[in-house]
Amino acid sequence: MKTCQFNDSYFPIIDGVGMTAHNYASWLEKQNCNSFLIAPGVKDYVDDVNYQTLRFNSVMMPMMNPYRIGLPHIDYKFNQKLKSLEFDILHAHCPFVSGQLALNLSKKLDIPLVATFHSKYKEDFKKILDSNLFVKFMIQYVVNFYNSVDYVWVPNRSTGETLREYGFQGDFEIIPNGTDLEIPHKHTYLLQRNRGLLKLDCTTDDFVLLFVGQHRWEKNVRMIIESLKILKDENVKFKMVFVGEGYASKDMHRLVKQMMLKDNVIFTGPIADRTQLKQIYASADLLVFPSVYDNAPLVMIESAAYNVPAIVVKGTSAAECVLENVNGFLIDNTKESLAAKIKDLYEHPEKIKSAGKNAEKTIYRNWESIVNNVKMKYIDIIDEHNLIKSANHYLVKDFIHSGSF
Repeated sequence: MKTCQFNDSYFPIIDGVGMTAHNYASWLEKQNCNSFLIAPGVKDYVDDVNYQTLRFNSVMMPMMNPYRIGLPHIDYKFNQKLKSLEFDILHAHCPFVSGQLALNLSKKLDIPLVATFHSKYKEDFKKILDSNLFVKFMIQYVVNFYNSVDYVWVPNRSTGETLREYGFQGDFEIIPNGTDLEIPHKHTYLLQRNRGLLKLDCTTDDFVLLFVGQHRWEKNVRMIIESLKILKDENVKFKMVFVGEGYASKDMHRLVKQMMLKDNVIFTGPIADRTQLKQIYASADLLVFPSVYDNAPLVMIESAAYNVPAIVVKGTSAAECVLENVNGFLIDNTKESLAAKIKDLYEHPEKIKSAGKNAEKTIYRNWESIVNNVKMKYIDIIDEHNLIKSANHYLVKDFIHSGSF
């Protein structure tokens, strides 16, 4: 089976959707599929993965650093290579440049196209151009794309409801996300934790809070920093670790300095090395992730592997899998609520320990099992498509032979 994943964000840019596309391609290759991934290229970056990649030219996207705009239609080498490839099934992880490539290729090759809806694009559109007409046009563009594909997947129920709110009325199937991080054995965990604390210049006595993700205001990073100011004023001792990069990074640094939090906050930058990221997770006590933007955050699954529960905002897509004080913690969408929750957990660490164990049991999922299920679904989709194609062929043949035209 020859498969191909498509996405507009990919290494060296690190985000949840790009990591999902990567893990689909990687685990399908491990399960003896001929696996490809097509995405924008980045100058001087060389892919080091276990599957085949095909990159097209791109330029930096204004106001959305580090994301890029793909230019495949003026990339001669890319198009020549693409013409030489054959696939059995395609999977798009976004509706834009790479998604349209997948849609056109599926029609040209007459093969099925699966598309996963991952993101709340409306917030991105509002940021790019403050125009209701533009936002309405682009949302319709997104809906038209998902109406045009053969199968629509979403990572959880809330994400499907977001797509419904945009105007999509077709069927969708829930295929959850996972992680490539394994639950560590006790000895491995302690070794990773010690190395992580050393990397962060922290000790075992430090109360370590963690955020992993793109540094964007939509992810409520301002609210995190403002809540930290409240905590410091109330004499709560903590270390806040921000992992990632994004257009808001410089302003976040300035805000931390302005609020006199430099001794409490650590910016690591993006961490592509999974070994180092494991060490960071192992060093943390809490994942602070109050994003109202994310649909099914991979970071919550990753932190669950290390018994690190998450704080999320009530009613968001991220909160769909969280039960208060059972496998995570829920807050209102305010800095005061976030600060109060962190302070309560600082004073009652047994709540964190209990929720962390339950997060591992109820939130953690590994990519190997998920992609094994995806592979089986791909096979069923291909078989169904070929059966319909064969039936249509014989219908046309009988119609011609009957002389009815």
